[in-house]
Amino acid sequence: MKYLHKVIAGLVLCTGCITSCKDDNKTELPGGLLTDKEEIAIGPEGGLEKIAVLSDISWVAGASKPWIAVSPANGLGAAECQLTIDSTLENTARTAQIRFSSEQAGQKLITVTQFGFGKQILLNETDVEIENSARYEKRTFEMVVSTNINFKIGSVEYAFDGIQSDEEKAEYESERTGWLTQPRQDDLAVDLDRKARPRTVKANFRWEMNTAPFVRVAKIHLVPMDPANDQLVDDNGNPIEDVVLTIRQKPALKIEDNRAGDSLAVITINEKVQSMIKFETSENMQNWENVTLWEATDKDLPCEEAVGRIRSVNFVMIDMKEGESLPKEVRYLKYLESFSIRSNANSQIRDIHLGEEICELKHLKELVLYSYGITSLPANFAKLGGATNEGYAGLKSLSLSATNFATLSTITKVVNKENFPYLTSLALNGSRRTDSLSDLTLVQGGKYNGRPIGLFVNVSRGNERDALLSLLLWENLQSLTLAYNFIEGELPTDEEMETALERAGRPTHYTSDDFSTEKADYLDKLVGDTCRWLLTDDNPVTFTATDETTETVTGQEIPRVLPKTRYLSINLNFLTGKLPNWVLFHPYFAAWYPEIGFFIQQERGKNSAGELVGFSNIDSDNFDFTYYYGAEDPGSNTTVSGVAYPLYYRRFVANSSTENAE
Repeated sequence: MKYLHKVIAGLVLCTGCITSCKDDNKTELPGGLLTDKEEIAIGPEGGLEKIAVLSDISWVAGASKPWIAVSPANGLGAAECQLTIDSTLENTARTAQIRFSSEQAGQKLITVTQFGFGKQILLNETDVEIENSARYEKRTFEMVVSTNINFKIGSVEYAFDGIQSDEEKAEYESERTGWLTQPRQDDLAVDLDRKARPRTVKANFRWEMNTAPFVRVAKIHLVPMDPANDQLVDDNGNPIEDVVLTIRQKPALKIEDNRAGDSLAVITINEKVQSMIKFETSENMQNWENVTLWEATDKDLPCEEAVGRIRSVNFVMIDMKEGESLPKEVRYLKYLESFSIRSNANSQIRDIHLGEEICELKHLKELVLYSYGITSLPANFAKLGGATNEGYAGLKSLSLSATNFATLSTITKVVNKENFPYLTSLALNGSRRTDSLSDLTLVQGGKYNGRPIGLFVNVSRGNERDALLSLLLWENLQSLTLAYNFIEGELPTDEEMETALERAGRPTHYTSDDFSTEKADYLDKLVGDTCRWLLTDDNPVTFTATDETTETVTGQEIPRVLPKTRYLSINLNFLTGKLPNWVLFHPYFAAWYPEIGFFIQQERGKNSAGELVGFSNIDSDNFDFTYYYGAEDPGSNTTVSGVAYPLYYRRFVANSSTENAE
């Protein structure tokens, strides 16, 4: 009875987890009947097996085959039943069922498998059908194996079921194989501690979603670990080499090249990325939130066929798991101009892939991957730049914010001015995989507490210096954000930038070509007289550093770095050293809101050398812009002695003062 007491105690605990308490505090059993076993495997010698029954009703038990006797065959409440299983002279296995039933509740079935003297691998199911799509946690199936030998997975054969044209075979070939993740060999191990006594083992296979409009088939071959000594036999006693488990996966709906195909692609992607925001499929697609369509009146309409097709789509609050990729259905959004996917759950601790399919979108101009979790870019990502492949519009805006890249050079090796000549906005901010780290001396091999920390680089040397220089030489950029990473080191000096500009064949200082009198040129040129000081060698301007030292420069001494950049931020990093003149005297410097977006580095931060971070020549709390736009309204004067850009006083001081007064 000790066995019964122990098992019943466990069953009671289990029951407490899955039942609820009513007003009379009476615990109810699911179906009124519980047993401690669902399958029993036994060898050819037969023997005794025990089953613990927990019930609050009367029940009756019986066996489906005469070679099993059940005692007691009925009862009320908890009991211990004993099965007497005859020995067998067969070479193959046989099965029977034990049925516990009552009038007040349903029945409980227990499968008994008795192996013969032959070596066998028995599957509870030899054919399994799975869905084409499901949430991540449901994309598994369980294989239940009873066996009297040690076995392994020998091979897996993949195929499509159904007739396909050569064109279809080529299109979906990448979908045919590799969509099952096998269990580890340790998960298939059986403990044959009593010679021929068989054991039952359960193992999980994970499957990927099917995007092909065909049934996918996988044949899993189970073979002996020691085929020389363990000859398998089938149910008739005939020698066999393996046992095959066949998996059939339902086909995906065929996505066609039309408006309906676009809507199906978006719905499928949304389901696969497990977004919390759903599209209202009962509404016309033109009324969907987070989706815009091409209209006939759009000036930049790619072609007439694009009318009514999806122009932009935004997926937010997603839950993609470790190792997953952006759903392949994105390739069907043929005329997509803007794609955004944001806010993956726990993205800091997950490595997610982007996938090659997005690289097929020839009309894409804006791509936002915010808090997505990628650590690398697809092999063909440069195609989206528009320089290497004919017919591509070329990205104008790219956000890789809050991603998991470890180095700048990983990004700039692909995303650079040569591959992406049309890009004007680049966001590389927020690539921190931990928010609690302020002391870089605690980092070992790019890891803190054993985990990668994100974009951790020293821009004073090596490849990372070159990567930063490549960004600073990208003169078409209008916006560049590098804030809130683990970037340490010093910014390039004025002399270093002049040398880099000269080597790149660029003007080292501002010229008249950088100016225009046409307002329409404001994105590419300095319009009006505001910044004419940059063209002069007279009217020297003096900047006073934090330590009261001074430096006097003229306009033609300011390196021409990022001349079109209306916004640049590199705050909340671990930078040290001097803030160079190419920053302090940049024509858009005041528009960068430098007190917030530039000066402030990690609060109480220490770099890898244990030094406190922050720029040595500025006081972020009391920065004085007098050298930059003066101390009073210049009136109609475009030149004020000792002031670089006097007309900016009206924009950044006078106007704001008037607004505050009002």
